[in-house]
Amino acid sequence: MQKSTYQQTSFGYCIMTNSHTRVRYQRLPAQQSTRVFEAAARHLSFTLAGHELAMTQSGVSKQIKGLEAFLGVSLFVRKGQKISLTNAGLLFHERCVQALDCLQQAVDEIQGEAGRLRLQAPPTFAARWLIPRMEQLQESHPKLDLHIETTWLRTIRDRIQAESSELVIHACINYAFEDLHAELLRKESLYVMVSPDYMARHGQITCPNDLLDKALIHTRLDGHIHWEAWAQVMGMEKLDTSKGYEFETLDMALSAAENGIGVLVGDITYALDSLRSGRLVIPFKMPLITGFSYLLLSHPKSSYQTLQDNYRSWLQQQIALDHQTMESLLIELGFDPSDTKEAM
Repeated sequence: MQKSTYQQTSFGYCIMTNSHTRVRYQRLPAQQSTRVFEAAARHLSFTLAGHELAMTQSGVSKQIKGLEAFLGVSLFVRKGQKISLTNAGLLFHERCVQALDCLQQAVDEIQGEAGRLRLQAPPTFAARWLIPRMEQLQESHPKLDLHIETTWLRTIRDRIQAESSELVIHACINYAFEDLHAELLRKESLYVMVSPDYMARHGQITCPNDLLDKALIHTRLDGHIHWEAWAQVMGMEKLDTSKGYEFETLDMALSAAENGIGVLVGDITYALDSLRSGRLVIPFKMPLITGFSYLLLSHPKSSYQTLQDNYRSWLQQQIALDHQTMESLLIELGFDPSDTKEAM
């Protein structure tokens, strides 16, 4: 006696059976004949099935006859050059599709090609970096089912919770906890950025002292840490970093700068297009200042290791390409990307 249940997969529904016998699957047809039958039933053509499987029509016919002999029933009705499925053939085809889909999904998951992966990510990373690359990710990993959760209220000092099916991209100064595996993806590349429209209305910014009477833009959740760090590195004790406009996320702060609200210290990785188009400019020569570390956190005993490794490799590749693009743009704009100072 065995009880059957149905489990949904990305391919459809698979039959899952709970058997109470000690020996299972003692009378099953050969896998090759099952695959040949599924192709012939799908195409309703031995010739087309042969083309798909690199077999001759007679080879397909021989496999089908052997399968029918094994099952003791006819699976096809043959009328001249045309074939159709019998009732037994319809039932067997439905079950073959379910079984082969489940087997294919298992292979894809083990090899890291398919499966559901949850990603916790800062909202600006999701909006300005990941979403523009979703089509490219889909092309690279078409069977990856990526679910993105934006961490709107997460601060740089939070302790992160991650399940085995999750990856977490976390921006912080350093991650002080050891319960998760942490890998450095990149560090922020901080520059002062402002729109030409803002300077046209409020005066040019040609040196750090020109910032003293300008409106500063901040992200609220982590305080004014970027302006504080920049002012400390640049020796700008006179700069009042407590003043200015506050926004919930870096994405909103960048939008404010692009729209001429004020002056921002931010990660230029998210502003490459705006700098290239001239919507934002770096107003004077300054060193690149490194800010928060972007860490990739994962559960140390994940059962989705291969899938996570594949996504991790894709992230690393894209971030490396971004870094090259950033360096090329800085050189084009007259800056030296090797002139770097660490702030955090």
